Amino acid sequence: METSVILDSGKFGEFLRCLSLLKEICNDVDIRGGIVRQRTTDLASIFEIDLRSVIGEVSIPITIIKQKLELLKTFIDNEIRLDINDNEFIFSDEYSSLKIKSPRLDYMDNKFITEDELSNVLILNEDDLLLSVDLPKNISDRIKTITQVFNVRNVSVDFNGENASLNSKTNSKDQAAKFLSNITAEKVLDFNATTDIVVDPFIIDCDSDIKFNIFTSSDNICFSRFSTFISNIDIKIYTRSMLVDQE
Repeated sequence: METSVILDSGKFGEFLRCLSLLKEICNDVDIRGGIVRQRTTDLASIFEIDLRSVIGEVSIPITIIKQKLELLKTFIDNEIRLDINDNEFIFSDEYSSLKIKSPRLDYMDNKFITEDELSNVLILNEDDLLLSVDLPKNISDRIKTITQVFNVRNVSVDFNGENASLNSKTNSKDQAAKFLSNITAEKVLDFNATTDIVVDPFIIDCDSDIKFNIFTSSDNICFSRFSTFISNIDIKIYTRSMLVDQE
């Protein structure tokens, strides 16, 4: 069965921006029904990107995404026709075409996660909401720069009574940054606690604030959800971490 989609230059640019979010943290990108829902290669995060407004409900499995993205960027600023069949998909403009064979799905590192599989992995009960905060883009940009210079992969969320703060420090502890402080927690813990969250969701190139929620479970596991947009494309990132007593 063959499917064709036309992407104007704007939509194609949005498509490439979304793929770019994953190029450093995923080996492959498996788009099913217009949706990306997969773990990063290090299993630290789950990305969910709804691309249906851009490419419709097509399925495109792309291996070695970092390399393929460089090829696709040669078509930027042009209207693109995307032709898909069971064996291959073809990106073309008025001048050129790029044919990519569809890989076997069982060989892909970053496999698509169904909604049922996601619900079995995550426990996001509103009654267990611990923290809810909107991160302005200038703060997420600051987190990106500082954690890269610090060469760290985590941001710590520290809880002290009804207040929480977002922090980072170098491994040698000779430099430290406090990104946000005096955040009012949704519930007060009976101990001072911290949780280290992988930095990926804080540093993505997005067009809006990042809505950051943390949910807890009875065994002190934290499930975090980050919600943001590129243009009108809905992006969510999920992480899991431990809530640790600071004392």
